[in-house]
Amino acid sequence: MDLSTQSSLDVFGIGEEDRYAPAEIEVDSRGVVSEGCTDCSTSPTGVRMNGTILIPNLVGDVSRIEIEFNFTHLSENVMDGFIGREWLSVDWGAGDLSGHWEILIVHDPPRWSPDGRTRAAFIPSDGGTESRTGPWIFIETLLDHALNARGCLPDSSRCKGFPSRDIILTATREPVAPPITIPHPDGWVQLEGSPSTSEIPTKMEGIRGLMDLGEVVNSSPWCHSPDDEMVSSRSWEAFNSGGVTIAPMSTWLEALTLPSSTFTPNGGTWSEVDTDQHGCASLVDENGTLRLGVSVR
Repeated sequence: MDLSTQSSLDVFGIGEEDRYAPAEIEVDSRGVVSEGCTDCSTSPTGVRMNGTILIPNLVGDVSRIEIEFNFTHLSENVMDGFIGREWLSVDWGAGDLSGHWEILIVHDPPRWSPDGRTRAAFIPSDGGTESRTGPWIFIETLLDHALNARGCLPDSSRCKGFPSRDIILTATREPVAPPITIPHPDGWVQLEGSPSTSEIPTKMEGIRGLMDLGEVVNSSPWCHSPDDEMVSSRSWEAFNSGGVTIAPMSTWLEALTLPSSTFTPNGGTWSEVDTDQHGCASLVDENGTLRLGVSVR
């Protein structure tokens, strides 16, 4: 992957002088099923991916970056082809930029996710398939059912279509192994009696920028780690996104037949709380139901 966009530079903490630096990525995936969810109608299932990222021969202050990461996606199927909730966990081992994220998405109504949705995102083109919308991606099938995907990063200024590309990925497939059992993520808890403070939380301000917010309101925030000492808290009125959907790298994940998540923010209340160890953000709808939770450590 060539780091051609500002967001791709930022995520690795490198400067403009290393724009277009190549990153080598190796990922393995395995099916998982979680145990320990006390309010699930079915056992959540999903995939766990772990791998490494190597960025050699940098010209800035750091000459080489090695990163280890783990990504887990779980979904609760409430009926055939419909998802009620999703959980995402990310461990990112990158020195000073290391972190751990926990994300809960509650779909109301449940999100339609039928078998074959990946095929609908691509159309036949010149011996392969090409993405309908979003960043340009071209997929071709190799020997032994392997896939080769090449295309563009979102918001890439130089990459618009063939023959340009930011990413080349090859996916090889092995016989499906039985899923492994993992503990279910910890639940989210509302922090009663935690009004807004004079200080504005800062740990989740990047995600705050994705929301359409209004006036400050009084509301009790939600957090993934309720026992930490609170440092700051603030809640805002949240407006309907007007149909804007948050779907990070979803087309690329679908290209490799991996699960992806989408969320369309609706009106309600957006809350953030910083503790001594975590930052938490949550969106509750107009009925007070938690719809989105994001925690970072």
